[in-house]
Amino acid sequence: MNKAITKLLILAVIIFAVISLDLKINIFPWGNDADEVIAVTGQNNFLQLEQELAEQFAARAERFNVSFTGDKEELTGGMTDTIRAALRHDDYSAYILESYVYTIRSLGNRSTISIEARYRETPEQTAVVDRVVDEALAAILNDQMNDHEKVKAIHDWVVTHVEYDQSLKHYTAYEAVTLGKAVCQGYSLLGYKMLDKAGINVLIAEGSVDTGEHAWNMVELDGNWYHLDLTWDGPVIAGTGGSGTSAPVASQEDARIHYQYYLKTDEQLREDHQWTREYPAANTVYADVLSKLAQEGSESERSRYGKLKLELGLHWLEQENTVTSAEQLRAIVHSALDTRTASLEFRYEDGERFPEALKAAFEQVNIAAGYRASYEPYGKDGSLLVRIKLEY
Repeated sequence: MNKAITKLLILAVIIFAVISLDLKINIFPWGNDADEVIAVTGQNNFLQLEQELAEQFAARAERFNVSFTGDKEELTGGMTDTIRAALRHDDYSAYILESYVYTIRSLGNRSTISIEARYRETPEQTAVVDRVVDEALAAILNDQMNDHEKVKAIHDWVVTHVEYDQSLKHYTAYEAVTLGKAVCQGYSLLGYKMLDKAGINVLIAEGSVDTGEHAWNMVELDGNWYHLDLTWDGPVIAGTGGSGTSAPVASQEDARIHYQYYLKTDEQLREDHQWTREYPAANTVYADVLSKLAQEGSESERSRYGKLKLELGLHWLEQENTVTSAEQLRAIVHSALDTRTASLEFRYEDGERFPEALKAAFEQVNIAAGYRASYEPYGKDGSLLVRIKLEY
């Protein structure tokens, strides 16, 4: 009797174990949460996983599973870094990803990674961005333009078609092209999309400014990297600053395009931008590059680069267009009066002392003449761009 009972108990344990195993397999299915499971196996399984995640994010997949064969401890410990690496494949996808959450379920060396993601922009909205960008590029670019000219044309199009969103609600390129307004992230996404389609190597950079978090672009020209802040080069919109805004704040100015944040070095941008992530080094002064290009190549190429330098206002940095002292200013004014020159235009290095230097320059002149002067800051170096009209 006891033997029979013992046998029945053993049989019950075996049945229970089998049922438990079945339940475990059902509780942890391979791909029970999505229509399709992507399998990642092999020696380069982590690289494959990174690539697969990048493709899913680029496709705006909101819910997907990946079956991974490999060390589960290594997978768990490195999953966050793998996702970050996947997002670096395409900055556009990375910066429209609003949030994501993942779970990992493992049995032996086989794991299922389930990811749910939320995006700020749908595939249909991105398709609208692509259409608008294609139309804009067809209108502003041509086959004869070099990369330098393309970057300027794209820069000018973005800053004249997008206004900074003072409500801080619009973050996407879709909102930038359909509403005509966005915060810095929208500017950067649109700039990225346009520059990338134009064949320019481009990144989205992030960091902070005095008013909060900020985003801008980096572009590569002739092997040199530069910072390009489209948001801060736009025509200034009247308003007051507040916590969280990264728009430049000033009184209402004119609607001219600015180039104060156009193709800047790390050193130049660090005057009012900070970043902690690692980006390509930007250590080449663009004004020097354009000056060199304007002196090399064919006559046509020199002319084109010279025109570009004038349009960007970089010619004011040259010695012949710069006044460095009160004595030099006095000499220039007196020479202009002697020759009845109608106007003067130059960059004055010591902007803080310019008003007193200008007043002194017109003292003790022997010619009856009047003048009207206007000036504005040039860049971030403390110099002024000065225009003087002389009346006789």
